[in-house]
Amino acid sequence: TKQSLTNRILRLHQYVIDDSTSKWRTEQYKGLTIGAQDYRGGVYGGEGDAIKNADYGAMWMLARITNDSILQRTRLPFARNFKLTQQDTGPGFFHGAAAGQYYLPKSKRFTEEWGPYVEPIGTTYYVLMDAGNILLFHPTDTAIRNEVKAAADRLLAWMGADGQWQLAWDHATQKPLFSDLQDLRPTFYGMVIAYRLLGDKKYLQAAIKGAQWYITNAVNKGQFTGVCGDTRFAPDFATGQSAQALLDLYDITRDPKHLQAAIATAKLYTTSVYTHPIPSTAFKMVRGVQHQDWEISQVGLSFEHGGSFGSATLRGPILLASHAGLFVRMYALTKDSIFLTMARAAALGRDAFVDPATSVASYYWDVMNRGAGPYPHHAWWQIGWITDYLLSEASLRSNGKLEFPRGWITPKVGPHQSYGFRPGKIYGAKADLLLKDGMLQNTTPYLDYFGAINKPDKKLFLLLLNNDDEVLNSSIQIDYSKILDNKTIKPNKVQLITADGRRTALSVNNHWTLNIPAYGLQVIEIHFE
Repeated sequence: TKQSLTNRILRLHQYVIDDSTSKWRTEQYKGLTIGAQDYRGGVYGGEGDAIKNADYGAMWMLARITNDSILQRTRLPFARNFKLTQQDTGPGFFHGAAAGQYYLPKSKRFTEEWGPYVEPIGTTYYVLMDAGNILLFHPTDTAIRNEVKAAADRLLAWMGADGQWQLAWDHATQKPLFSDLQDLRPTFYGMVIAYRLLGDKKYLQAAIKGAQWYITNAVNKGQFTGVCGDTRFAPDFATGQSAQALLDLYDITRDPKHLQAAIATAKLYTTSVYTHPIPSTAFKMVRGVQHQDWEISQVGLSFEHGGSFGSATLRGPILLASHAGLFVRMYALTKDSIFLTMARAAALGRDAFVDPATSVASYYWDVMNRGAGPYPHHAWWQIGWITDYLLSEASLRSNGKLEFPRGWITPKVGPHQSYGFRPGKIYGAKADLLLKDGMLQNTTPYLDYFGAINKPDKKLFLLLLNNDDEVLNSSIQIDYSKILDNKTIKPNKVQLITADGRRTALSVNNHWTLNIPAYGLQVIEIHFE
C-alpha cells in the first residue's frame, strides 16, 4: 500500500467538511434548516434534486474524536434536523415510520428510491439506527428520543404474531406489496436498538420473536432478501448486517442459539465475497495505467447484490468493505482463518481504487479510482468501515485488552458500527478516542494508528497497528501541540505496552523507533503535565 488507512480517514475528514467536494447543501423544510448531500442517481419522483445523508454514526463519531468545530457547527445540527423531519409524524398507519431515504427540495417531500411504498426495515434503518446513533452521543436529546420511541412503537405494531414483518406497504392503499417475497432481512434489529435505548422489555420480547422467525426462515434455510429495490431485493449486504444484528442480540440474551445463528449467517455471507481468480504479479494495463494483477484484484471484496440481475454480474464487487470489522470479530469468536483473511484482503492494499485527490474510494470495482462519482455521501460510510476495521483489529491483537464500545450498525451497506460515544479500555485504563490531523508523523504507510486520551488522569495513548505481513521497523514523531486545542502538552513519562501487556520505559521526548511484529500491535502510553 502507498497510503495507510488512518491517513485515508484524515483525508476523508477534509473531504466531508468541504462544501464543494462533499456537495453539502441546506434547505428549509417545516420551519427547520435541514442539511444533506447531493445524490446524483435516479430517485422516484425526483427532478435531479435529491439529497440524502449516510452513516449518522460516523458523522457524530468523527465530530467527537476530532473535536472538529466545522462538523459540530455546520453539519451535525442540520443533519439532525434532516433526521427529525425524515419521520412520518402524521396520524394513522404510517405514524413513526421513515418517510423516505431522500428529500426532494423542488417538491418539498421525502421519498423512497424506487416507488411510493414504505418498508419496515426502512424504519429500522433511517430512524432507529440513525437516530439511535445520535442518541448514543447525546442521550439527553429529548426530540431524538421521542423519534426513536415513535419508530419503535410503529415497528412493533407492524410485526406479525409470528415475528414476521411485511417486506413493504403501499403508501396509497396501506396494503402489502411484493407479496411473493418475505422480509428475510434484519428488520428485528430495530427492536434490539429500542430495548437498549428505551429499556422497555416489550421491545426485547419483540426482538427475540423477530429474530427467531428470521433464524427459522432465513438462516436455517440459507435464503435471504436484500434491501435494494432496483434489483427487486436480490440478496445483498443486509445478510452481513444480520450476522452483526444477531451478535448484538446475543450480547443481551446470552442465548447460544443467537450466537450460533450469527456465526452461521456470517459463514453464509462469505459466499458473497470474491475468492477468484487468484491474483498474481502479472502486469496489466487499466485505462492507460500499468498495475500488477494483485492491485486490481476482486479477491476479498463483497458484491453489492448478487443473482443473475444483481450489480455483481456487470460491475464486479464493491470497495465499501463494511464487512471487514465483523469478519475480524467472527475470527475472534471462531478462530476460523477465512474470516480474518477475507477482512484483510478487503481492507488492505486497495490504492488503485482510491482517488488520489480526495482519498475517496470508488464504489464499484469497474470504476477504478474515479472517486465518489454520483455518491458523495459514501465518504461517511468509508470513514465508518475503516474505523470499525482498525479498532476491531486492535481488540483482536490485544486479546480484548484494548476495547471500545460499539454503537449501532449503519444503514444500509453493511455491518460496520460506530465508536466514540463512551470511553473504552486500554489495558485497564479508561480513555476516549482521539484522532487529529498532524498529530503523528511516520515513515511507512503500513502503520495505522489511533489516539486515545484520559484527560483527568493526564494520559495519552497511541494505538499502533502494523498492517503488513513482515516485521515493521520504523520511526514515529508526535506533535504535542496537535493533541489538545490551544495547548501543547508536556510529557513526563512514556511507556511502551506490547500486545501481551508487558511495559517498558521509553525516552521522554517526541520521537521513537518501533519494532512491531507482523500484523502486530503496540501502545505508547504518555503521561503529561
